[in-house]
Amino acid sequence: MCEGSSSSEMKVVFPMKLISWSLEDQNGEALTTPILLQDRNGPCPLIALVNTLVLQFDFRNAHFDGGILSQSEKQYEQIKNLKSKLFTHYHNSSSIDLADILGLVADLFLVYAEDVPNLSHEMVDNILQQLPKLHTGLDVDPNLTNGDFSQDLATTLFTIFDLRFKHGWVIEDCGRKGYTDDEDDSTNEPLLILHDLQTFDKVQDYLLLSDTNSSVAENQRLIRMWLDETCSQLTMKGLKLLDSDLSSPQFAIFFRNNHFNTLFKKSRNEFYLLITDSSFQSKSGKLVWQSLNSVSGEGDLFFTGDFMPVLDIDQDIGQQGETFDSDMMLSRQLQEEEDEALARKMQEKYEKRKTRQSPKETVVKKNEETASKPVKEKKKKKFFGFLSR
Repeated sequence: MCEGSSSSEMKVVFPMKLISWSLEDQNGEALTTPILLQDRNGPCPLIALVNTLVLQFDFRNAHFDGGILSQSEKQYEQIKNLKSKLFTHYHNSSSIDLADILGLVADLFLVYAEDVPNLSHEMVDNILQQLPKLHTGLDVDPNLTNGDFSQDLATTLFTIFDLRFKHGWVIEDCGRKGYTDDEDDSTNEPLLILHDLQTFDKVQDYLLLSDTNSSVAENQRLIRMWLDETCSQLTMKGLKLLDSDLSSPQFAIFFRNNHFNTLFKKSRNEFYLLITDSSFQSKSGKLVWQSLNSVSGEGDLFFTGDFMPVLDIDQDIGQQGETFDSDMMLSRQLQEEEDEALARKMQEKYEKRKTRQSPKETVVKKNEETASKPVKEKKKKKFFGFLSR
């Protein structure tokens, strides 16, 4: 569930840092970009949005005639103003308040909205009112067949800002013709159903069916198994689609593990995630990117701003090497724990919703649950919006 802003939320402060980065065709000229960092509460859509916007601006500014040709003059000036304000906040306190960054994003949104055809004033007002959700969380419904999302606030907002919004949690291909001729079609059958359902919300609805048909129950079991096996929300098919859907080089907002990240596709099959963990803020400024090459993450490396791998931690980080190793191990451990927790929450949510759908069980337990459970349940809450807070 996503909530609006409150007085306590408006006191949130985002740490910042400056990164220096470059591509091979920049003749050695490095770009300096101010970025927001995530605190101990984890990343949020606001961080990914702001970082992706300023990085994309710097990239376009360096490669497309000062950036003017790739956006309107108003958009160019407004993002330039955003970057300037971020520099000011960084030099003053190395941080920025939530209220300040939301105000800057709102001003930028109004400029971008001017160039969107058929965007009503009511829609603009509605989006402005919901901008605080960029900090508290956004509801998203991944399409498990194409790496996109159902149309909602998140997709509308990122589209207005001219940003690609992608994920890599995609079902493997399975042919419809002749799949029953396989020796074992127990895998193909749930995959076919997943392809028909397409979105995660519809998959949830299917898992709640109380059909007495044994094949439905078996499919539900296999689908839950697939969800559990892919709880990191990334598949090989997803990586392949990501490569084909994005041009190179290109920035995008990438959704994985219920987090929003800044993704950079440098070239074919070459992806990098911007490092925004504030625990690395005190480390050497060389650490800017982390590669995204595999589902398991075993082959992923840290990279400098000019995309050189950081292979020797002790040499590249110096005396901070041991601390960095500890942070890296802790980060990976937390990620593994998060994946496990995600699978547990998915199963718990399914069981709770299944129980609520049974009228007989509801009548039997009514007296026992009156004190702890409201009489009326709200409409289904999106799983991803709840966990991405």
